[in-house]
Amino acid sequence: MLSKEDNQLLTRTNPGTPMGELFRRYWIPALKSDELESDGKPQRVKLLGEELLAFRDTDGKVGLIEEACPHRGTSLYYGINAGCGIRCMYHGWKFDTNGECTEIPSEEGDPKFRKKIKIKHYPVKEVSGIVWTYMGPIEEQPPFPDFYWMNLPEEYMMSERVWQECNYAQVMENDLDYVHAAFLHKAHGKQETDEGILSTDLGIDPEHPLVKNPPVKQAVEDTNYGKRCVAVGIGNEIDNAFMEIHYIFPFYTYPPRFGGEDGMWHAFIPRDDYSTWSWDVQFSHNRPIDVEANHERRGLKLDEHFKKQISLENEYEQSRELQKTGNFTGIRGIANQDHAATETMGAIVDRSKEHLGTSDLPIIHMRRLLLQQVKAFQKGKKPLELDNPSLKTLYSDGLYDSNQKTWQKAFPMKEQFQTKQVEVKK
Repeated sequence: MLSKEDNQLLTRTNPGTPMGELFRRYWIPALKSDELESDGKPQRVKLLGEELLAFRDTDGKVGLIEEACPHRGTSLYYGINAGCGIRCMYHGWKFDTNGECTEIPSEEGDPKFRKKIKIKHYPVKEVSGIVWTYMGPIEEQPPFPDFYWMNLPEEYMMSERVWQECNYAQVMENDLDYVHAAFLHKAHGKQETDEGILSTDLGIDPEHPLVKNPPVKQAVEDTNYGKRCVAVGIGNEIDNAFMEIHYIFPFYTYPPRFGGEDGMWHAFIPRDDYSTWSWDVQFSHNRPIDVEANHERRGLKLDEHFKKQISLENEYEQSRELQKTGNFTGIRGIANQDHAATETMGAIVDRSKEHLGTSDLPIIHMRRLLLQQVKAFQKGKKPLELDNPSLKTLYSDGLYDSNQKTWQKAFPMKEQFQTKQVEVKK
């Protein structure tokens, strides 16, 4: 459990909060590139409690600016995107992608006044079909993270963002939880992927699923990017199953997969303290990815604002009959099951009331690292630097090997990730 004070420190990310200022020191996925077209409709994007506006100008350059016009506060979302800038509908003030005021029709006789006007804007990069931004001090801007999947052919990956109705930490903790899949995603009898069950789609061999015999043995290692979490389960009579999760500081993860399977990368970006942008990148190592099949497996139905249509409001379309005969939850879709578990905790769960066990080891380590880093940051220390050469080769893997071997022998960390310390719990 956490103290109420530490829980607040962990979960509050709006402007001026310690964790919010720490998160602003890292590159953040903001929206997909195909959401914007030159001189087209701008898009509202809320990040870390800030109301922002994204648009693509006449030359194809993307801007990410404050939504409110600095003149009188009118929303620039309703403005005109044309001529390499967005023009406010109220009095015609115009701003470019760098936040510079390029025209004030009502003050044409005073050019000095126009030059004093500047709207808040953030630098962006477009990489792998995603618009990324950095929201911290420019002089502290880190190198752009070079994730493994960014170096694959475009047709080998797909990305999706979803608006979730709870704090980022709850969503990220679910990603580090090995054991929940044995229950939350469990099917009764025949396995059907549209019911969200244990299958190879979850990185689990249906003949010898890692999570069929919980509790699994778990370990956590310190790395130069955050934490490597290892789980060991019974594979068969002679082999154990070894899997890993990578927690990349501060809000990226690689969930567990098995050797050679398609990969997943996630990012959990606070919209504000009570909602999260959950990013899912699916990728294949050696072939084009089946976008339609991936969408179907996740089971999500989104509206134009990326909010879920299967949600708390309609009780995730839970069927009590399906719960008796089909799967453990009575909810269809792996993603819907995950969202139901995390959102029904409330917008911000009170972690001072928890009772954690040994199966929660990765979650404990993730929280500990975040709190250690943010407390050090409050004292003026620089945040953890991500090692780009390591990120370029990093993704989750898994294997079967003799149950006579320790996990360190069967599934050691690669040298480039610089193991520092290990904690093991049974």
